[in-house]
Amino acid sequence: MFRPAATLSVLFCTAFLLTCVTCRLVSFSYLGCYKDNPSTRDLNGLSGVSKIGGFSVHQPSGSVYLSMMSHKLCSSICSIGSFSYFGVQYGDECYCGNSFGSHGLASEADCSMDCPGNAVQKCGGSNRNSVFSLSYPVSDNNTYTVVKQSSPPVTSGATSVWPVAAQSVEDCLLRCSARADCRAAVFSRQELACRLLEFVYPPGHLSGPEWTLFVRG
Repeated sequence: MFRPAATLSVLFCTAFLLTCVTCRLVSFSYLGCYKDNPSTRDLNGLSGVSKIGGFSVHQPSGSVYLSMMSHKLCSSICSIGSFSYFGVQYGDECYCGNSFGSHGLASEADCSMDCPGNAVQKCGGSNRNSVFSLSYPVSDNNTYTVVKQSSPPVTSGATSVWPVAAQSVEDCLLRCSARADCRAAVFSRQELACRLLEFVYPPGHLSGPEWTLFVRG
């Protein structure tokens, strides 16, 4: 059973196919298991919408169906529309909205279906939403831009570089946000390595196709 836990912070990017895209840090926290009704959806923010970002919205349910659904994935979908809440239902369904609870609270046991994208998480049940709140940091310092490293990197030693432990892009950028002197970060998915930068351009040994540069603010 999924238990309410500390607020989780994630990063989402609107598209990775562009040369330069904007990424935001968002936070979500679990609120509980809530009833839904197919005729009047509780989380109905996508009612009448055909697409949100690159995701197709099914009508009349107003939901996004994805075979690899998880809390993080649904949060990133609903964050595109700056919604206040999201809910995952029946394993692979994602709903967005700015209000919830119209059909009442349900038993936690009713939200017992595993999320196919993360088996340790629960993604609601039949006409039951696992509901989460979304929050958006106000500071522009928590916004990042992904930049292809077309500009020449600075020479080694010309900038301070701080290695930090990070298993994902999200972890890497959260650590950059925690430091006032961090202006950019580079992350290697291949090496699962993160380096925080005092200046925007990384030294040569941290440049190349295996490293992605994230510029803060």
